[in-house]
Parts: sequence; structure tokens; C-alpha cells
Amino acid sequence: MTAIKTYLLRLILCGFLVTLCGAVLRGRKGSRALALCGGCLMALTALKPLVQVDLSRLPDLVTGLTREERQAAAREKNDALLKSLVESQTEDWIEAKARELGMELQAEVSAEEAEADCFVPATVRLTGSWTEQQREALSAILAAELAIPPERQRWAGG
Repeated sequence: MTAIKTYLLRLILCGFLVTLCGAVLRGRKGSRALALCGGCLMALTALKPLVQVDLSRLPDLVTGLTREERQAAAREKNDALLKSLVESQTEDWIEAKARELGMELQAEVSAEEAEADCFVPATVRLTGSWTEQQREALSAILAAELAIPPERQRWAGG
């Protein structure tokens, strides 16, 4: 509240100063110059607090979120999309490799964040039908190419 009082006091004193100077100068040319200078002084005094405002910290009028909150929400959304993309593409790749080996199966991959903004497949659940040789071959491919060891591969069916 003291900041508002200080602001209003500055405006009042500035107006008083301009009026006082106007009373001292009575000439036509002097009063015009004083009106110009006084108006500029009043504008500067009135607008100075607006210059000091950090606009990046103000909330957005549409969402009500600050810049940092919008960035955090966008980062979370991007991470979710990236994780989903890694999972779906890895599932498609595994199913294509399984078809090459003559297997019919469905893959469900869950990815985890390895580094900042970098997701890698962590576990895989495979359901369908296969022979033991096909299972061993696909398990070796998953371990070698995707770094998913057999203990993180869950096989359902057979």
C-alpha cells in the first residue's frame, strides 16, 4: 500500500511543481514551453512504474499461467508425446521383426527416461504364439538391438 501512496504523492507533487512554475512564468512563449516540459514530466512520473514491470512474470490473460508455468506444462506434454512415440514405434518394430521370424504376436513396450528428454524402451510384454527357437531368436534381437535383457521381457502365450 505504501508503494501506491508514494506513486500518488509523486504525481501530486509533480503537478504542484508544474503549476507553481506556471505561476512564475507569465509570458506566452514561456507558458507553452512550460506546458510541454510539465506534460513530459507528468508523463514520465506516471509511466515510470510501468517500465519496471517484468512482463514475463505476469500471467497470460487467456490461460492465467505465467511464462514458467506454460513452459513446464509444454515440457510435460512434449515428454508424454515423446514417450508415447518411442513406445509405439518400438512396438511396431518388434512386431515387424517377429513377422520376419514367422511369429504372430503383439508387443507392449513401456519406455523410461534415460536422460533429460531422452526416452528408451525399458520393458516389453509379448503375447502370441511362437516356438522356442523363435522366442530365443527374438529375445536375442531385443537384447542386442534394443538393450532389453531377457529379465525385462515378459512372454505370454506360446
